[in-house]
Amino acid sequence: MSNFSIDIEKFYEELSGMGRQLKGIFCLQYPIFCIHSEISDSTPDPLDNLDKVIVDFIKVKPDFNSFQIGSIIGTSKSLIELRIEKLISDDLLTKQGNNHQLTEYGISVFETKTQVRLHKQSYDFFIDGITLKPLPRIFYNYYKSKLISENYSYLYTNQRGETKIARPFAPDIVHTPPEKSLIADQIFAVEREEREAFGIPIGLQGIDEISFTKMSFQVLVSVSKSNKELIKELIDGYAIFSLRDELSYYQTLRENVIFFEQQLNDRIQNIEFKLMVPFQKKDSNEKTFPYLTTNWPEIDRYKDSTNKCYNFSSEDLINFLKADMPFGFGIKEIEATNIINDEDNLMINIRVNHLLKSINRQKLLSDLIRKRDYKIFNNSLERNVFLFFINYSTDDPVVKDLIEFIELIREYQRFPFSRFIESHPKFANNIRRFLLLAGEFDLLEKYDIENHMIDLM
Repeated sequence: MSNFSIDIEKFYEELSGMGRQLKGIFCLQYPIFCIHSEISDSTPDPLDNLDKVIVDFIKVKPDFNSFQIGSIIGTSKSLIELRIEKLISDDLLTKQGNNHQLTEYGISVFETKTQVRLHKQSYDFFIDGITLKPLPRIFYNYYKSKLISENYSYLYTNQRGETKIARPFAPDIVHTPPEKSLIADQIFAVEREEREAFGIPIGLQGIDEISFTKMSFQVLVSVSKSNKELIKELIDGYAIFSLRDELSYYQTLRENVIFFEQQLNDRIQNIEFKLMVPFQKKDSNEKTFPYLTTNWPEIDRYKDSTNKCYNFSSEDLINFLKADMPFGFGIKEIEATNIINDEDNLMINIRVNHLLKSINRQKLLSDLIRKRDYKIFNNSLERNVFLFFINYSTDDPVVKDLIEFIELIREYQRFPFSRFIESHPKFANNIRRFLLLAGEFDLLEKYDIENHMIDLM
């Protein structure tokens, strides 16, 4: 549904600096309510002074019309009409024929000044769908466009060319039934000096009519491993990083979602990656592959998965790793002996045969040098998976030499191979073989030209 703005490499490197290794990122839709209300608010309006001028004219001559008042004070007739309508809706004025008169409430506001003016207006509050507590102000501006409404839908075309309707609203936790009195109590429980931080009008005096729209907000759950344990915590997929805030990137990702962690913490500690095999009809010849999902739909049954994040059978994992993009990682000839498949560790041992069978040797070798690869699942967030890492290693002496060779040869791309051989003679007899094995065909062409063509210059 959403396009997250998270910098994955930056997050990975910061966690590495903290002695932690990122394993993956889950995605959950957190329940939110948008409360549509009619409120009474004593917060001064910038046009209150204009209203006082209008009232002064009406007190002198009750049948003054909007055109006359506008002409005298040098403003438009339509603006005066709007403000008179506002005064009437706020019970400050009444209209009888062509005359306007102050109500008792209007007299107490504008003449005796024994009461404060209250503005009646429509206002939307955003509250936590579980606790019914007000959400921080950021949900009234930046995050407002990130919320998913229960009424939102869009059309898309599937792989068969069929037009379908998508309804992305799918909260992973049930909304608490909204109670008007409880919602009002939670809003008024916020101290006056803290109201601005929660998007609540400072002068809020009363909440009258209330209706609501169910919404959801996508939060991410990162799982990383330290020397001692797995750490599962909420992060913000929409965070905006700025050096001016004097926060690390990790702190920025955590800052605005810690608010939800108390409601989710017990459950997210037991979340795991799972592989599911799709159902296949008996008469279907369509090839199926295991797909990545989580145990979230049955999370309440898991009580001791705090230090677990993988729940894979060897057969399903092998089929998943073998599957071509976008279904898997495209690692051919992978076997159980090449895989460490523990509850908190997933490691793939890459050997020469895997490189030879790879459709993209350069990428696989580059990932092996980085010791990791990952897949992003933007189109499968309903399965609660956003990002999944696998780690690479090798015990193959040929692959180890190849890695050393590739890291060195890239420094000599501008120079003839003869200079490289002078500096690294141990690779002299394996240059062509290693370039072919690494899929470095541009360098292979350069090498063959240098060795088999006459230099006419």
